[in-house]
Parts: sequence; C-alpha cells; structure tokens
Amino acid sequence: SSGINAEYGEEREKKLANGKSYVKRSEIDKYETERYFERCTKRKKMSSEEGKNEDQDDDIADAKDVKPLLEEAEVIKRLRERGEPIRLFGETPSETYQRLRNMEMQEPSGSKSQTDFKSAMEKIDQEYLKAMMMELHGDKVERKELKTLSSIDEMKEICQGIADPDADKEKLFGIVRQFYRWLFDVYEQTGEKKYRENEGDLAVKLERAKIKQAETYIRPLFRCLKKMTLDETLLRSFGEIAGALLERDYIGANDVYLRTAIGNAAWPIGVTMVGIHARTGREKLFAHNVAHVLNDEFQRKYLQAIKRLITFAQRHFPTDPSKCVEFNA
Repeated sequence: SSGINAEYGEEREKKLANGKSYVKRSEIDKYETERYFERCTKRKKMSSEEGKNEDQDDDIADAKDVKPLLEEAEVIKRLRERGEPIRLFGETPSETYQRLRNMEMQEPSGSKSQTDFKSAMEKIDQEYLKAMMMELHGDKVERKELKTLSSIDEMKEICQGIADPDADKEKLFGIVRQFYRWLFDVYEQTGEKKYRENEGDLAVKLERAKIKQAETYIRPLFRCLKKMTLDETLLRSFGEIAGALLERDYIGANDVYLRTAIGNAAWPIGVTMVGIHARTGREKLFAHNVAHVLNDEFQRKYLQAIKRLITFAQRHFPTDPSKCVEFNA
C-alpha cells in the first residue's frame, strides 16, 4: 500500500479511491494502461512533428540540389514567355529551374479541373444561347465577317522556297507565319460556314470546339514566329511540312510531323557511353533528333494544332489517294 501511494500519490487517490479505503487491483491495472497509452501518443506526436520538420528540410535541400536539365538561357527564355520573373531575390539557378518545372507541370490543367476542349464547348454553348436570346428579343445577331482568302495555287507562288533547307532564316520566319496563318483562316472559315448552316448539329459543334481549341494552341507559335524566337530546327521542320502541304503530299507532311514531334533518336536506356571519351558530335546528333513534343507544354500544344491543320488540309484539298494518310481507317 505504501509503495502504491508513493508511485501514484494524490492523483491515485482522486482517480481511483473515490473516498474508499481500498483500491482494486483491476483499477490499478486500468490506470496503468491509460498512463501507458498517454505516454505513447505524446511520443508519436513529438516524433511526427520532428519527421515533418526533417521532411521539409530535405525538400528544401533537394530543391537546391536539383541539377538543371536546361541551360540558363533557355530557362530565362521560357520564364519570359510566361511573363514570370527570371530570378527571385536570393534564388539559385537550381531553384529557378525547379520553379519553371513546377509551372510547366501545372500548366495543362491550370487552376480549373476542366480540360481545354470542355472549356471550348462551354464557350460555344454560351455564344449559341446568347444568339438565341438576341433573336427572341428581335436584336440583330452579330456574325464574324468572312474574309476572301487566297487559293492554294496563289499561296504556292507566295511561299516559294519555304521547304528549301538553305533558305534565309529571317525570310523563312515571315513565309512560315504567313502560310500557317492562311491555312488556319481557311480551317476557321470552313468550320464557321458549317456551323451557320447547322447550328443545332452536335457533330458541327464538336468540330467548332476543336477549332477554338486549336486557335488557343497555335497562338504561341504565331507569337514566336513574329518575334523570330522559334528554334531553327522547328522552323525548318514547319517549312518542310508547309512545302509538302502545298504540293498536296500529305504522307510526306505526316512523316516530317512525326519526325519533329517524336524524333528518331535512340532512347538512352542502359549504358549510353562506352569508354572514358565522348564521341565527336554526339551532342549534335541528339539535338537534331530530339523529341520536341516532350520539351515544353507550349510546344506540345502547337504541334497538336499543326497536326489538326494537316488533317484538315487533306480533307479540304483532296489529291491522289497514294499521297494521302488513311486517317479514317
């Protein structure tokens, strides 16, 4: 009894005795179990808090230790394209690259969970409802004026030398931009005419939504061509695609597109170098065969828009079946 009193003291008398002159052994065991679990939970909380602090420190250390996969000039260029500061106060090059990578990972979905295509469909539905309400109130519905566009033969004369590998770079920027601007205008006006004829048709609405989505996707490409900041490899590849489309060689255009988007370099799985010396021109080999669609989210989007234009051109400007891709197969 004296040992129990020394161990538990006043707390034992309050919780266990309850005015009694004796304490059961079961009550003592119950009290000891409660105390044991209290001590365990305190230890768990303390260890979890310490673990969180250690994880945060590790994350900060990992962010600082990340080796940039891009050159500093390329990181600065991509941040400027997004309107972001190229360097925050006290930020290291590794942290700047980590910030760019986080932005690129968040860009496809953005703050909304909706896809670009669903957003385009909602926009078309809103325009359709607005036009219906204006007609009910007797107001005139404003329609986009359709432009008179050049024919493909006229564009062939304007864009002479667009597929020439030795063409002047500065001149090529203007010709490539003019061609894709013309082709997209034809794509947009064809969809607009179909939509005006069959406004209630679901297939026509879906096609118009694809056009709206392609317009958003290809806008960064037009901006890069106007400012002459597009990579030369991509510029000449787009020139080759345009030349094949003007000649109505859709298989050739599709081959150049696949080579540009996916690339034909061997994937470096396993051992990439044998020996201690690097091969001469190894960097050039990979630079020309790199898969550009994996480089940047903006590049992925405008390459997808280029593919839609290739498919549209094959439907709109028919040619010999031997030069066509079986996209409906």
